[in-house]
Amino acid sequence: MLIWALILILPLAGCQSDHEEIEYSPQDGWYNNPVHIDWGAIDGQLLRRSSPVYADGVYHMAGQSRPNPFTISEKAHSGTPGLGSARGRNAMMVYFGQQVVEEVLDSQRPGCPREFENIPVPKDHPYNPEGKDNLFMPFLRTRYDASTGFSPNNPRQQLNEITPYLDGTLIYGPARAWTDAIRAFKDGKLKARDPNATIKDSFPAENTIRLPFANPPAPRQHLLRPVSRFLAIGNPRGNENPMLLTFAILFFRWHNKIAEDLKREHPTWGDEELFEEARKFVIAHHQNIVMYQWLPLWLKITSTGDTIDIPPYLKNDTQCTEYCGFNGYSTEIHPGITQEFQTAAMRFGHTLVTPGLWLRGPLQSNGDCNFRKVKVNIQGLDEVHALRLCNAYWNSQETVEPQLDDLVRGMTSTLAEKEDHIMVPDLRDHVFGPLDFSRRDLGAINIQRGRDHGLAGYNAVRLAYGLSAKSTWRDINPSLFDRLQVLQDLQLLYGNTTAPDELDIFSGGLLETTEDGPGELFTAIMLDQFLRIRHGDRFWFENIDSRFRRFSDDEIRKIRQITLRDIILNVTNVLDSEISADVFLHNNLTDPCGQPTQLAADTNNKFENITVIENCTNLQHYDYFYGSEASFALSFLFLGLCVPGAIGIMILMVKMRQKKIQEARKILAPKQRAKSNDPNSFEAIEWMGPTMGERKVKVKLDNDRKKIHINDTRRKPLRMLDLRKMNAKVHFRKSRDKLRNTISVRLPNEIDLVLRFIDEDERDAFVTQLEAFLQGLGINREVHEFDEKSVLEMAETKEERQKVLDTFFRVICVQAFDRTPGQMNIGNLSAEDINKVQKIQLTRTEFAEALGLKPTSVFVRNMFLLVDSDNNNAVSFQEFLDMFVVMSSGDADDKAMLMFNMYDLRRRGYLTRGEFVKMIKSLLDLSDQSIDDGEMNNLIDTMFTTAGLSPNQNVDLNAFKQIFASEEHKHTLESASLGIGTIEQAPTSAKAKMGRRANRDKFLKSYRHTGLTRTKTMVKVKTEEREVPPSPSQAKVNEIIRWIENYKRQIFWVTLYTLVLVGVFGERAYYYSIERENAGLRRIAGYGVTITRGAASAMMFTYASLLVTMSRNVITFLRETFLHTYIPFDSAIDFHKLIAAYALFFTVMHCVGHGINLYHISTQASTDLNCVFREYFRATDILASFHYWTYGTITGITGVILTLIVIIMYVFAIPYARRNLFNAFWFTHNFYILLYIFMVLHGSGRLVQNPLFQNFLYGPLVIYVFDKLVSVSRKKREVSVIQADLLPSDVTGLKFKRPLDFEYKSGQWVRIACLEIGADEYHPFTLTSAPHEDFLSLHIRAVGPWTINLRSTYDPNNLGDRIPPKVYVDGPFGEGHQDWYKYPVSVLVGGGIGVTPFASILKDIVHRSQVQNQRMACQKVYFLWVTRTQKQFEWVTDIIREVENADKQELVAVHIFITQFQQKFDLRTTMLYICERHFHKVAGKSLFTGLSSTTHFGRPQFQEFLASLNQEHRGVKQVGVFSCGPPPMTLKVDRACTELNKNIHLPTYSHHFENF
Repeated sequence: MLIWALILILPLAGCQSDHEEIEYSPQDGWYNNPVHIDWGAIDGQLLRRSSPVYADGVYHMAGQSRPNPFTISEKAHSGTPGLGSARGRNAMMVYFGQQVVEEVLDSQRPGCPREFENIPVPKDHPYNPEGKDNLFMPFLRTRYDASTGFSPNNPRQQLNEITPYLDGTLIYGPARAWTDAIRAFKDGKLKARDPNATIKDSFPAENTIRLPFANPPAPRQHLLRPVSRFLAIGNPRGNENPMLLTFAILFFRWHNKIAEDLKREHPTWGDEELFEEARKFVIAHHQNIVMYQWLPLWLKITSTGDTIDIPPYLKNDTQCTEYCGFNGYSTEIHPGITQEFQTAAMRFGHTLVTPGLWLRGPLQSNGDCNFRKVKVNIQGLDEVHALRLCNAYWNSQETVEPQLDDLVRGMTSTLAEKEDHIMVPDLRDHVFGPLDFSRRDLGAINIQRGRDHGLAGYNAVRLAYGLSAKSTWRDINPSLFDRLQVLQDLQLLYGNTTAPDELDIFSGGLLETTEDGPGELFTAIMLDQFLRIRHGDRFWFENIDSRFRRFSDDEIRKIRQITLRDIILNVTNVLDSEISADVFLHNNLTDPCGQPTQLAADTNNKFENITVIENCTNLQHYDYFYGSEASFALSFLFLGLCVPGAIGIMILMVKMRQKKIQEARKILAPKQRAKSNDPNSFEAIEWMGPTMGERKVKVKLDNDRKKIHINDTRRKPLRMLDLRKMNAKVHFRKSRDKLRNTISVRLPNEIDLVLRFIDEDERDAFVTQLEAFLQGLGINREVHEFDEKSVLEMAETKEERQKVLDTFFRVICVQAFDRTPGQMNIGNLSAEDINKVQKIQLTRTEFAEALGLKPTSVFVRNMFLLVDSDNNNAVSFQEFLDMFVVMSSGDADDKAMLMFNMYDLRRRGYLTRGEFVKMIKSLLDLSDQSIDDGEMNNLIDTMFTTAGLSPNQNVDLNAFKQIFASEEHKHTLESASLGIGTIEQAPTSAKAKMGRRANRDKFLKSYRHTGLTRTKTMVKVKTEEREVPPSPSQAKVNEIIRWIENYKRQIFWVTLYTLVLVGVFGERAYYYSIERENAGLRRIAGYGVTITRGAASAMMFTYASLLVTMSRNVITFLRETFLHTYIPFDSAIDFHKLIAAYALFFTVMHCVGHGINLYHISTQASTDLNCVFREYFRATDILASFHYWTYGTITGITGVILTLIVIIMYVFAIPYARRNLFNAFWFTHNFYILLYIFMVLHGSGRLVQNPLFQNFLYGPLVIYVFDKLVSVSRKKREVSVIQADLLPSDVTGLKFKRPLDFEYKSGQWVRIACLEIGADEYHPFTLTSAPHEDFLSLHIRAVGPWTINLRSTYDPNNLGDRIPPKVYVDGPFGEGHQDWYKYPVSVLVGGGIGVTPFASILKDIVHRSQVQNQRMACQKVYFLWVTRTQKQFEWVTDIIREVENADKQELVAVHIFITQFQQKFDLRTTMLYICERHFHKVAGKSLFTGLSSTTHFGRPQFQEFLASLNQEHRGVKQVGVFSCGPPPMTLKVDRACTELNKNIHLPTYSHHFENF
């Protein structure tokens, strides 16, 4: 181990250098001051000597009552150009001064968000040639410390983004990372373009890594260019003009020269040591030049050549006469830049800036100065004598690289502008600006900057620096006041005040300027600043404090000897004889080369017949939306058209599918026609109306009976057109466009028969046959041709006819019962409407529908013939009214006579036994029941015996009355009415109500006590009566109350979700309106940002919530917990649709809002948007156009993709698409995976805020993933369908093989997917088979798109000879009511579709009772089935029948409650009841249902029924009550149990319920 340690240490020991470890100056300024560690650090606050005078004392612009800065600039800082410096100051001094400023100060960056205080441009200003009132020069307020600006005690304070020290920032960059980027990391040098070049010919490397240099557009070209074109130097603004770049290259070369010298002196030093030591010396050289060579000349040069004396760094008390506080380094001297220095004093140099520069080559042998001409291609000029400053902004390299030495010589020979108050046009009129304002007035900007920083007026600043206030305007500069009118004009401009108290500090200080230099205010400010920089810098080269010393006395002496001239001579090819002894001064008499002439801007002066300097290019503006117009319009047009486009594609797909089906039908049509062998039978599609859709029908022309029959494909009658007594014409309307396969057949008093055939040939064949059929009947016809749309629009549909018929029946009721029109809701009928109603002729089909029976029913036929007194094959208004009055008010004998006459068609006065049998059979039409001949004969014998008739005796009227209107049945028959829907309301009088109720009670009593149950019981089963509302408004109120009662849980959760959603929206909207006002986005885009951000969060919440509603397994599990009492899990799909609707609403809001926002953003300068979208990088030469934001950012492009996904998903989710293109709907709905992926990506761009979507998504996603894992872990069973039946009431019965490992409990449910419809789409259905059976069965009612498609798929007409498609079975789920066997007595209550789980349970109950040796605590089970009509669930009737047949121990007692007859005892039903009574005596079962179960008419009275169980089952302590159905029913059961549980003498009723 020791050996290995030595091996590792020895190489390191060999690398040790002879260099002493020292501390180097930190580049960020931190810890320069060991006591106040942040003094002098980057981003330090600018100091204030004078108190701020913000308008509000906090941050509002100062000087709001002061004149327009443009006007001040014009009055105070314009003048005659071309006046040279009176003291010989040259361009070298001026531009060196600029790099000094950028060494210690950088407060040019505007704040974020941008604060615009634009300066109004006067109408007569050159910037405003059109004299506009609303033209402004853009002005952005300075970045400030965000912790300030909240109160007068904490006013806004601006920042200095670099250190105030002379620490080489402009040479090495403002940060260590910048320094590393420009280093060569070899021999301690800075990176050169050509490492092999000599020092005098080397240049910095190109900025290939794109350091963030300032990169505004060059005014001459007026376009943005990449920052990579610059040289990689330390000064971020060093490429502004050629002179500034020249100094950067000089010091770049100087560093590398020092590094080379150090390398020779210390060959063992490494790169880091060489670099830091070279940096240390270069900084020291720069400090020396600035403080002791440049500053004295800058501040003062007298006519005799005297300069200001800079106090020594170290001094004793005897030497100290002023500035005594500055004596060596002190931790208590703050080096920070003052506001007054930044905004005013250091800008003194603006008056010295030259409009250009002479370029001078090497001295010629003949002594010629060799002034170079400048090549230009502007204003028709090819070349000029001098470089023009205003046209060289940000084009520095094109001059510097080929002519750096010429620039150095030229700066020494070019005389600066005169020391006065005047600024050259290159600054005052043509300084660079942004694209939208390419030229600006720097004088106006300087004035506005002082106001931005809250600087006090001129006199207040003087007092702050210990100077006396000026009492008059003349006192500012008496000489100037006497010579020129400037001060007088300013006095008037500032309100003609006596003293210049409000004069802006920049103008006031510059007006003090004399030929010697700046006035006393600027001198005091600058000298104070540089002394604090010197004495507050621990790393100043003269600091000999032993704790901080970095240089020896000899090194300090040598540093003091280095001049800028020395540097120039060492790093350039300039010769000693080519530049003056003091490079900061120019004297035509003593210097090697005097300038040919003083440069004068905008004079067009010529020298040697060549223009001296060209004019500046003009001001140019820029519309940032330029170039975005087309992409903006086309993008939103495209997205807008995507909606109708997607709809169009969907419709096209439907048409293609229909065409495909049509072609398949064409292929099958000949086979079907050949198979039928009936020329009078046709298959077609009947169009029933816009909302009722279509259906497959078979049309048969019946020549024998002179009728047209319309049946379904299973030959079930649908309609019948009777032509026996037709006298009018029949009208054909044929389509003449599209497939030409549609025809509308119109008969008087009939709704139109609209048929669509396979093709035109099939339609024409039908027309030919129909014409022959009509001709045989002697009926004329007319044929018309229209386009298909018109054919459909002109057709009279059943829906339209039904509205008229509804009015017809209401008018009948008004006439018969002496009601008011208002009571029947027809108070606004016009005379025309009444007349139309009275002319209606009811067809036999409409008559049958009014009675609720089939048109082919014998009962209907006989009654129709009876009512049709004029024998015209239609029932008129008066005929129907006459019959209605008799049926409504007649007594039992009248009604019995009416029934007798209906079947005594021959008017013989009697009915034979056969005719009586036909009558009974016709009454069975109501229940679709039939009995065998034996049972029928027994029933007839019983009824004849009751009437005292022999078995074969004819039945006359008296015998008929004896059977149906005897004392036993008289009250029942009197209560009978016609029964036509909802118009027969209960009588309004109290007496009538009591009479009706008494009749009904007697009927129920007589029915109930006739022993319809098989065993004697004390259980009381009564029905409740519901009063009819007295008025339509009350009915509406009750309807709303019932709706609220039914859906109160749904209402609660929807309301809660909506409130939370509003809260999510409101929180973000408030945040972006108020709390994030400082971010600036709302200021750019207005309150549209408020809306879009609120909508975005609402979208995130809704789209995330959708995952919860899609978690079927979780919902299934929770549904079986106590939570189902409070949460309507069964409404998950409806809730899914509601949330999706909310999501769509907020998506549209978000998209529209972003369209507006993007327009606003696209009209802003790119640099202004940088601080709004700080997380998004964009090169400075790339404009943030609309197409950039939309298609060049991840946020934009994903937003477009998301919009397209949402459009596709929602379009293909509409009912029309689900009905006709289910596979497409299912496919596009699975885009939700892409939706969530792109939503995450959409937020990942961090364009406006940190991503939030995942915060909404985490919870729902975990639930959904868990749910999917459960589904994946469960086996997907593919099973064969062994039997498929199309049952009545649109129920499809499926029976399929039971997998061997499929274990379930009765009452559970499964999810199935039909392979032919879609293998991935599952729907839940309750199993109707019992666990002991070897098959699985489902009964599925066709009520939605999928179930309708399923019914069509298993329709034998569609299957043909094919094997029924297989299904996937997923499950089982749910727990059912499994605890029924734990109670001695159990009550099962099923309502509506809620009866489905009990189908399986009932069979399971009976099976368990039959299993030997299986002990059950349960002694009795009562099943109460509450249904509107047993015809809705005929298959349940079949299952109950199976249970009755198998229930040998009579464990189950079934009671059926048919609620549609709760208030309607019509004639046919009454007759049927009476027949049923007789039938039950004979057969022991209900004629009405065919079951032995008791049938009741009305809603059960649960409380009385449950209470009576105590009488039937004495000693039972607990009764289990299990209910399943609509909420109102389960609520009534629950209330009944709660009330009964209050009685201690009754058993405990334990209620378990589920809602469907």
